[in-house]
Amino acid sequence: MAKAKKTVRKAKKYPKKKLNVFKKILTERRVELMKQVTEQDDDIGELRDDQPADPLDMAGNSSTLELMTTLGNHERTELAEIDHALSKIGAGTYGICEVSGELIAEPRLMAIPTARYTIEVQAEREKTSPGKVERPSRRTILSDDLPVMDDEN
Repeated sequence: MAKAKKTVRKAKKYPKKKLNVFKKILTERRVELMKQVTEQDDDIGELRDDQPADPLDMAGNSSTLELMTTLGNHERTELAEIDHALSKIGAGTYGICEVSGELIAEPRLMAIPTARYTIEVQAEREKTSPGKVERPSRRTILSDDLPVMDDEN
């Protein structure tokens, strides 16, 4: 009686060369974000130290401070996602959907290198929990995007 061979299916993974491309993209983005967060932290410190006498200026500084803090929180969230993706590269699980176990499409990872799910799983998560599914931001916020306070106002 011949024994049937059991075949163990190995999960599909991206080749090392492709993983190095993703690692480079993630690492470069991480450096950019760290620079932005550091600059924002410096700007926030300056705003907190600046105590204008005029109530209107105080309100303006308060709004700017709140906006900058919110922007900084989004960047810190993206940094955490990047760190998670880099740890998955190290563990050999990068590009594998955390829910289905399927390989995440390369174009999706090129667009959102921190993607944890296939597009199908992400769409389902958004349907079942609208507004509660976070997506990492890909837009770089520049200081030019922040409101400018004039001495005349």
